[in-house]
Formats: sequence, structure tokens, C-alpha cells
Amino acid sequence: MKRIYLDHAATTPIDKRVANAMRDFELEYFGNPSSSHREGQRARAAIDTARESIANFLNAKPQEIIFTSGATEANNHVIQGLVGHYYLHEYRTKPHIITTQLEHQSVYNTVKKLNEQEIVDVTFIDPSPDGLINADDVIRAITEETIMVSIIFASNEIGSVLPVREIGEKLAEVNKRQKHQIMYHIDAVQAAKFYNCNVDKLNCDMLTISAHKLYGPKGIATLYIRSGVKLKNLLYGGSQEYGKRPGTQNTAGIIGMAAAIEGLGQLEDRQELRKNIAKLRDKLISEIKKIKDAELNGPEGESRTPDNVSFTFYGVDQDSLMTALDLAGIAASTGSACVSGSSEPSHVITALRKVNDRQAATVRFTLGKDTTASDIKSAIKALNQIINQLRHSSR
Repeated sequence: MKRIYLDHAATTPIDKRVANAMRDFELEYFGNPSSSHREGQRARAAIDTARESIANFLNAKPQEIIFTSGATEANNHVIQGLVGHYYLHEYRTKPHIITTQLEHQSVYNTVKKLNEQEIVDVTFIDPSPDGLINADDVIRAITEETIMVSIIFASNEIGSVLPVREIGEKLAEVNKRQKHQIMYHIDAVQAAKFYNCNVDKLNCDMLTISAHKLYGPKGIATLYIRSGVKLKNLLYGGSQEYGKRPGTQNTAGIIGMAAAIEGLGQLEDRQELRKNIAKLRDKLISEIKKIKDAELNGPEGESRTPDNVSFTFYGVDQDSLMTALDLAGIAASTGSACVSGSSEPSHVITALRKVNDRQAATVRFTLGKDTTASDIKSAIKALNQIINQLRHSSR
């Protein structure tokens, strides 16, 4: 049985060119990049080259690029680091953070926990029923105590593309009148492979991208921190990463991330990929809509990432549906991979105000550059059969 992989938002298969670049590097450049001998300095030089390449992708300076173990660490560094700096150096009143109900758990749960501990006040901006956020709602939520706005570029669960550029422009105008500058962070993990992540055009102070969402390796991510932004360290140890993130660098991972980003090509290449994948997405959406009691989660058209299809099927058990899909050779998920083991609806699905007492199953299919029309056709056929069987057996 041929497996059909439709879970690219959870992780993408590593590109063979990336894997080869990492393998070749590991075999020859094994030195610790913090060491002063030749082997160490060759590894350090390779990291510097990779850092410059990734900086160019973001239109940033190399010294503004920090490597972390993943997007979860990067997002925690931003939130906890800014709150920590505020309390250490600018303590006046309890700081205020603005974010949305559509965020990844690494942002949502972090600010929620800080709020529960009464360390910060948080405003969660509610989405519309079709999963969109209004930029003006974000700006209206600003108070005198607001220190940060953190917005996801593209929802990992329902594919909503948020108005991050518009928010950045409006926030820049607000900051002209502010006594203290409100920092702007964008989680671009699901967006980088399709959209322009030029940090100047986005008007952001911090931005997160992750290699394994870009056909690169797991365990490595990039955090852009604009020069002058002060964050308290999340970790303490050596002086690596300009003293911001200690620990021996994941040299092969960094090389792999740079290779993965190089493989994305120019913005025009990403736009072409976006257009091609969107055709398959729209085919999948239109066919699933024909299934009785199937409801699309999130927006349609340009307001949705080209790779994301999320549906709720009423009258179907969640665990049974996911097991049946896997047995049929289809890899999908219930939403974010970080909560895929839970039978409860995620905070994102709950925020759409669609949850009720009816039995329901939510499934996310996410497409990739190697997804074919044949894959979509087979997935639609299998899904129809599975839904019919599950509903018939529950009568």
C-alpha cells in the first residue's frame, strides 16, 4: 500500500539535497565551533556562512540571527525574555501582552501560564467564525502597559493568513506616540515556505522560523532579534550566539537549515509553489464539502495558506477516524502535532465558536511540494468510504 503523506504542517520530509549537505558536512567538519583550533574554526566559518544566508532571506543582519533548538524555544525566549527584561529593568506595573486565539501552543500556553501566575496581563484577540483576525482589533487592545504584540503569520491548525504586515504598519504608527516601544513578534513557522518574510516590510522586532517546516532537519530554528531589542536570557552558560543562546551549536542542523532555505528559491519560486499547491487544496476542499455534515474550519481563497485543509465531521468519533485514515495509508492529524494526542478540541477550534454537544471529529490535511493530484484523488476516495463506514457502524 502506498502511503499518502498529508501532514506537512507537522513536519516536512527532509529534502535529499539538505540531507546530503548535512551528511557531507558532518563527515568532514566535526570540530566544536567554539574551539580555537583549525577544526573548530572551519565549523565556525560554516556557521557564519549559514547565518549570513538566512539573514539575507529575512533581509536582516547576520548578528540579528540566533539559532535555537526549535520554534518552541525561540517563542519562549521572546516572551519570557521580554517579560524578564521588563521586570529587571523597567518595573512599574504589570506588563500587558497582546496575542490571538489562533497561536501555536508555544505562544498561547506560555502567555496563558504567565497570566495565570499573575506575572502579566494578556489580551487574546478573538477570530471571526471563519478564522480571521482584524488588525484594528489588535491596535485597539493596546494599553499603557502593553510591552509586546505576538501574532502568528499563518495558523498551523486552520490555515488562516493573518494581517501581520498591516499590524506592523499600524503598530509602527502607535510607537511614534509611545513613551516606551511596543515590541512586535511574528511566528512565521508555517509561512516562510510561501510568503515574504522580509522583516523590514513586516515592521517586526522579532520573528521565528523553523527548519523542519521547510524540508530541513528537526531540532533547529532561527530567531530574528532586531538590533537593540533587550531580552533576558532563557538559558545561561557559554557565550555562543552573541551571548544570547549558550550551548554548543548544532552545526549540522544550522547547515541543513541554510540549505533548506536556499532550496525554497526566490520569492517568485515560492509564489509559484503556492499557486500549484493551492489548486490541489481547492480540489480537496470542494470534494470534502460534498460529504454530509462536513464543515470547513478557517477561511477560503487567498486568506488561507495553500497547503491547509481542516474539516470537522459531525457524527463521527475522532479517534476512530484518525485510526481508520492511518490504516488506509493516509497520514493526517487532528490539528497541531503538539496536541494530536488529545481528544478534546484545541483552543483554536474552540475559538471559532463551532464546538457543541454533537459528536465530532476534526481532521487537518496539509499538502507539500511532492503532493500529487493522484494523492488527492485517493485520499478523497478513502475519506468518503471511512466516513460512511463509521457513521453506519454507530447507528
